[in-house]
This record gives sequence, C-alpha cells and structure tokens, in this order.
Amino acid sequence: MVSEDIGEGQPGRGRSALLPACVAAAVVAAVFVASGIIRGTFPFGSLSRSTNDLGTQYIPFFAHLWDVLHGQAQGDLLFNWQSAFGVGFLADLGVDLGSPLSLLVRLFPRDQIDLAVFVITILKLSLAAAAMTAALLKMRRGPRWVAAILGVSYGVCGWAIDDGAYVPMWLDGLIALPMFFLVAEWSLRRTNRVLSVLVVAVFWLSNFYTAYMATFAGGIYLLARLLSSDLTWSLRLRSLVRHGVSFALGMALAAPILLPIYLANRDATPSPSGIFRPTPIGIFLSRLLPMSEGVGRTASLYVGTVALLLALTLPFNKFVPWRPKVIWIIAVVGVTLSFRWAPTQEFWHAFDTPNGSQYREAFVLCGLLVVAAWVSVAHKLPGPIALLGGGALLALIAVVSDGSSLLKRHWMSVLIAVGVATLVAFGTIWLLRRIPRTRRWRLPVVAAFAALLAVVAAETTWTAVITDEYRAKILSTSNLPWDAKQTERYDALRQAGDWPTYRTEAGTSITPNDPILLGGQGAGLYSSLLPYSVNQMMTSLGFGWSGYGRASRSLDNPVTDAIFSVGARMRLVDGTPEISKAEAPPLVTVRRRLAAAAPVETTAPNPYVAQERLLGSTVYEVPKYKGTRFASGDVKIVARCAPTSVAYLYMPRVGGRARLADGEWRELSSSRRPGINTSSAMVELGTVPASGVVLVEVNFGAAPQGIPPRNAIGCLSPPALEKAVQRLRTTGATQVQAGGHSIHATLPAGSQGWAIVSAPKINGWTCTGGGKPQVPSDFGGLMAVRLTGTADHVDCTFVPPGLRYGLAAGAAAALLTLGIAGIGALRRRRRTAGEPTN
Repeated sequence: MVSEDIGEGQPGRGRSALLPACVAAAVVAAVFVASGIIRGTFPFGSLSRSTNDLGTQYIPFFAHLWDVLHGQAQGDLLFNWQSAFGVGFLADLGVDLGSPLSLLVRLFPRDQIDLAVFVITILKLSLAAAAMTAALLKMRRGPRWVAAILGVSYGVCGWAIDDGAYVPMWLDGLIALPMFFLVAEWSLRRTNRVLSVLVVAVFWLSNFYTAYMATFAGGIYLLARLLSSDLTWSLRLRSLVRHGVSFALGMALAAPILLPIYLANRDATPSPSGIFRPTPIGIFLSRLLPMSEGVGRTASLYVGTVALLLALTLPFNKFVPWRPKVIWIIAVVGVTLSFRWAPTQEFWHAFDTPNGSQYREAFVLCGLLVVAAWVSVAHKLPGPIALLGGGALLALIAVVSDGSSLLKRHWMSVLIAVGVATLVAFGTIWLLRRIPRTRRWRLPVVAAFAALLAVVAAETTWTAVITDEYRAKILSTSNLPWDAKQTERYDALRQAGDWPTYRTEAGTSITPNDPILLGGQGAGLYSSLLPYSVNQMMTSLGFGWSGYGRASRSLDNPVTDAIFSVGARMRLVDGTPEISKAEAPPLVTVRRRLAAAAPVETTAPNPYVAQERLLGSTVYEVPKYKGTRFASGDVKIVARCAPTSVAYLYMPRVGGRARLADGEWRELSSSRRPGINTSSAMVELGTVPASGVVLVEVNFGAAPQGIPPRNAIGCLSPPALEKAVQRLRTTGATQVQAGGHSIHATLPAGSQGWAIVSAPKINGWTCTGGGKPQVPSDFGGLMAVRLTGTADHVDCTFVPPGLRYGLAAGAAAALLTLGIAGIGALRRRRRTAGEPTN
C-alpha cells in the first residue's frame, strides 16, 4: 500500500525537516565558498567570476537596480533612460531581477555589486538545497540525513555550478523545482491552497523561463505520485484540478510582470534559433559523472556519485513496491530521453532552441534523479543486492563514458573512491540496523551518515573547482570586479552629467551595458529584450551591435551626438577616462514639417542620409568611389571629398580594420561572423587632405570580404554641423524635465509643427502636444508629437504594454484566491463547530 504517505495531518513533519534542510543549505554554501577559495576567484582572489553574460549583462543590471532603489537612477522600475537612449525596464526587471532576493543588493555599497551578486548566488543555491530536502521529507518519511545529503547533491548539481551560478536568474528555477514538488504534495493532501498559489506566483515572477521548465517537471512529479498511489481515480482527478487551479491563479497573480515580458519579447530583436544536435551517448552519460565539463555543449546532469548510485539502486531495491518503482523509473528514463530528441528539446525551451547552452532544462533531470534516489532509500535503505546492482549500473555508465573528452583527470579515481565509500557506508548501516536497536548503535549510524556527507561535500567541491577552471579556459571573462579604475570612471561621468539638459555618453568600451554600470545616458544596452525597432533605428544611423543584435554599441559621431542630445562623452585613453564636451540641442526639438524618408537601399544602406533626416540639415558629402582588391584580399577605395572635411567609413557586414592614407588603423567588427553575430559601427578615418583625395585601405584579416557598392564613405562638414546644432538649439525646448517614466518640455512661444523627442519610438508612449493625448508618430525611429495650434509644451508618459491588463488579471486572481481562502476557512469553522465537545 502506498497511500499511507498521502494524507492530511502528520504533525511534526515540518519541524523534522528543519534541521536537515538547514544542514543541507549550510553545506552547499560551504562547498561554493570553498571552491572559490581554492580557485582564487572573487571575492577570495584576483580571478574574476564575471564569465560572459554575468559581467556584461547581469552585474550591470544589478547596478541599475541599486541605483533605482537608492533614487539615483535616471528612470524607475518602468523605464530606463540610461540605456539605448531610453527603453522600458519592467520586462528586464522581470527577466533578470525578478527574484525577491535581488532586493538584497540595496544593502551593499554600489562599489560592491559583485559581492552582492556572489552572496545572492550562494543564498539561491542554499535555498534550493533546503527546499529539496524539505520536499523529499514531505514526499515520504525517511532517514533525515540522507535527505540532507540528497539536498546537497541537488543544490550543487552540475547544472547549478556549470550553468546557473553564472546566470543567477536561472537559479530561481533551481529553487522553484522542489517548491513545485511541495505544491504537488499540497495538492495531493488538500492543504495550503493559498500558499500554493503564492509559491507559484513568486517563482513565475522570479524567472518565468526556468519556472516554465520547473512547472512541467512538477507536473511529471505529480503524475508519478498519483499513479503510484492507491487513491481512487476521482481523487486523482481532483488533485490534478487543484494543482492546475493553483498554477493558473499563481500565474495570473504574476501577470503584471508576465504580460509585459511576453509583449516585450514579441517586440524584441530576434536572434537565430540554435540547431539541436544530440551528443553521442557516451558523452551524454559522462555528464552524470564527477569531474566533467562541457561548457554549455552538453547537459550538466551531475548530482554527485552518492545520489546517482542511490538512484541506480531503485530497480533492485526489493523494499520499494513495484508500482512506484516502475513509474519513477519510467519518469526518469522518459525525461532523459526527451533530452535526446529535438521536438521535446524545443518543448523544454518553450519552442525556441537556444544559441548558447543547449540543455538549460538539465536541472529538472537532476531533481528527478534525486527524487528517484529518495524513493529508493525512503521505503527502506537498500540492501546488499540493491547496492551491488546500483554499483553495476554505475560501472556500466563509466565504461560507456570512458573516452569522453569531457571527463577530466582523476575522474575514475574519484568515482571509484566515492562509490566504494557509499557502498561501505550503506552496507555498514544495513548491518547495524539488523542488530536489535540499542542506544549504543546510534552513534556509528550517525557517524556513517556524517562521513558520507563529508564525502559528498569534498567530491562536489573538487568538481566545482574543475568545472570553473575549464570553463575559464573556453569562455571569456568580460568584466573585472569593481576597482579604483571603475570608481574613477563612475565619478567622472557623474561630474560631467547634467541630465536632462543633455546626455552623457559612457561608451561601451567595457561592456555593452556601461551606461547602467558606470553612469550616463547612452546607446549601449545588452538585453534579450532590446526592441527590434531600436536595433533597426540605430543600425540605420550607423551604430554597431553584437550578440545577434541584442547588444547595442556606442557610436562616436558628432552628428548622432547632436541627434540624441549628447553633450558630454567619456573616452578611455590607456584606461584613463577623458571627458569631452560639446554644445548639443535639447532633448526635445521643433520641426515645421517632417522630412520624408529616403528610399530604402537594402544592398547599400545610407546612414549618412538617415542621420541628416533626423538632424534636419545636410552635413555630409557621400561620394562615389572605386575599389581595388589585391591578392591578399585587402581592398583600397578611392573617392574625392571637400578638403578639411572629416571622412567616415560604414561597412557593417565586414570584419577587420581600415585607415585613411597611411593613417591610424581603425577596428571594424572583430567577430568571426560579421553581419550575423555583430555589425560594425561607422568609424571616423580622419581629415580629408588638401588634395581632396580620400584613399581608404581596408584589411579584412583572415576572411576576405566584399565592400558595399555605394554609401560606404561619407565626408562631414564641421561648419555645416555647427550651424545645424545652433538652429536646433534656437528653436528647441527652453526647458526639459524628465521623470522616472515621463518627460515634459517647455517650447518657445508660437511653436508649430512637430516636437521631436530624442528617444526611441517604442510601444507604451502617450503624449500631448497642446491637445488630446496621442500616440507619438515614428520619425526615423524617434518620437514625433504633433503640436496643436501654437503649443508651448509637450508631455509624454510611458506605461509598459500589457501592464494595465496584467494588473487587472492579477487583481482578479487575488480576489479568487481570497475567495478560496474564505471558503476553506468557512468549511473548517463548520467542521469544528460540528465536532463534539468534551
């Protein structure tokens, strides 16, 4: 009979889980800290932890959250004035910073953001271990210290260390999975209905991406529990309905964040889908073993040798009834096979095969392996036959995996040592428990469990060290921890800034997110939710990008500086910040009429004409040219321009470098896939000589490429630009005020035509120009507000698309949840009133 562990009551279960859950959390924290100390990574050494997106995306976003929480940001929770010249922030907040633990960043100094992220990472890993320990003990009574060992195995599983620790937002899914297991248990027991809804809401708010994966894994868990129980089919159906209602209400409560994320993702810059190719079975299985590292190419399935060995004893453990044994084996094997088939892989990733890590859902299999191990030991500790059978399966996996390039030195020694220690420990405990119980036998049992916990900690620490070491050899360290140089740059930008009188451009020399990391209001933004319209506008103006278009880059160009009201710019000279200032038009300018867009030239875009249209003046000469290709693949381009004008080159789809007539080389895109992963920005080549001859040399490096048939060269007239700026300053706003998600501009008396706001035209803006509210028009990617009569002001407010509907859905879900709580309370009161009194 299996129904004995599905029922109401069971007092003391929560208290019995508290100590092992705390032990698991503490051990996981110790493992993560110890691995950092051994490796010498921040904050214990000079090596940076900021691998790839951790340094370029997440730490800058935490820095911006710090600024918002301290009232020092240009923007608020809804809008971000500092990045990409002004974009929504609520969706980024939900994707990257949704966890309540993110708020802890407020407690740290701003120059210790790296430390704050490190502490938050430890807390998430520890909470995941504690939650799994509690979920296992809620699932079925069993040895508490084994539950703690399995909690540790889950908290520092391969996915957690290899993938999650450097993408902190994904770790919310690591916590969500065991919490959703608890929700399933509450659905079975008809308890904690309101708490179930709140748990679902919190984790879908924290990170919807991994919550999606954990939700389906939780559904698999619930089905396995139902099918392995002796409940009637009607009771099983009721449990499924309760579970579905909890998730529906929880997700609806999270709608104020989820709906804006969905709409922002729909409008975001698309990236090419990855191509899933299942790895050979030997390599796939090798990721179950210690000391393996695949850097996103394979599934990180490691849960420690102890947990894996215990899971492998399940088929042989005679104390586990046949039905739960078969069902849990099918569940684990089925999920494993789903990692090998492209359609199910797409399903796990919400039908969008990722470009980076191909197995972002691997933590769900780690969780199910730990559950399978618990099913085996919770009924009764496996005996010698089960232990030997599990050992044989482990040996088979090792034999099949032998030769995998992902297994590092000493993996076999570690596997054998820990495997033998596990067999000896459980064998000893099995023998001791066959002796009649006396107090004197308890100490050896506790000592055996404690020794096994130490073995798990040692093995996972060593594996974490190896994982980090090999990852660092393959992936780039994009950003060093905050130091005196960062403080110098941060201070220089604050001193130079005068927002919203003008923008201060931080550049993107350190990360694409320098404007929120260091300060200022610039072009840089690295976000998976970067609006496609913003990418298109900036690309048309000559800006560069990376990350498949999701990381916009700064453009050092006086015309775009005038268009976007950039009055101060920081450049790094040998790492030292230098601030240059220039007169800039106000953020809001006035045009009598809007210039028509030039015909689109798909084969040779013309950023010079696009810039002139937004500026409202002709300042460039775009000459015809001839190109000569040499045997080396290099190209020379010859054109003629007015002497003393400044020559620019725009070749977005090429990589390499260029220079003007033996001048200084200027870097174009350095990517191996220019035009796909990156796009080169317009570059300044230098002053046109008195002869008027523009001779441009282009060196493509190792991959010779073609050149655009026209519009690659533009020659800027500085006097013409100066006149254009003065005209915009004369006719533009006399005063500009910017709120967190709004802007107000006072215009010269008698202004007519259109007010141009130097911010991207994205969905969510509503403006007034002396009349009724209006959605601003699109003027080359900028906001254009039609002025009614002789308006003397412009007001614009941004509300994230979907927020109002999300709030309505959340309010309805809250009312329904309160109604369910009220009905439950009423039923309990009636039940209590009907009980006889003594």
